[in-house]
Amino acid sequence: METQPTITVGSMLERSLPVALVPCWGSYEKTEGSLRLAKQGDTLSLRYMLRSPLLRRMVQEHNQEVCDDSCVGLLLKSKESEQYLHLQCSASGALRSWWVSNEGERTLLPSSLLETIPVTVTILENSNAQSRWSVEMHLDLKALKIDTDGPLFGNFYSCAEQTDQKYYLLAHETGTLEPNVEVPSAFMALEFL
Repeated sequence: METQPTITVGSMLERSLPVALVPCWGSYEKTEGSLRLAKQGDTLSLRYMLRSPLLRRMVQEHNQEVCDDSCVGLLLKSKESEQYLHLQCSASGALRSWWVSNEGERTLLPSSLLETIPVTVTILENSNAQSRWSVEMHLDLKALKIDTDGPLFGNFYSCAEQTDQKYYLLAHETGTLEPNVEVPSAFMALEFL
């Protein structure tokens, strides 16, 4: 019997262990990423660290095609939920988020709610040789209507789909032949310390 993969989530980002984001659907030269997670009360904090050959940050408004840029994302659900949250953040800081039902129906979150999410994008290096950047987000799970009383499950990724050098990095592989991060059966259990 296969056991559910887990991610250990501490209470402070600085003390949490990094989770490697692994290349999926190809190998990508000079591309790597990691993620740290922490939870205090109803706030889930995330810090992505990324390196890639190119950095695209064109999207400037919430709920636009964020995945056209270099971006990070997460998929998150409570154990009993019939739907999951999919949230993406561009290297520009623009967010896009929606709820996905078991039938695949999508409901966008309003931009007014996305504006309340603290996001910090830091460009550490951006040259012709490589780009290094980080994204830090603090999600109020109650405001996002995620039940925090029971177990949470999710997956985390970084991708760039519209650059000359596409890449897909995931915390847990989805097992699909074509790029697809939205596979709830690949969600990991979040184990809170």
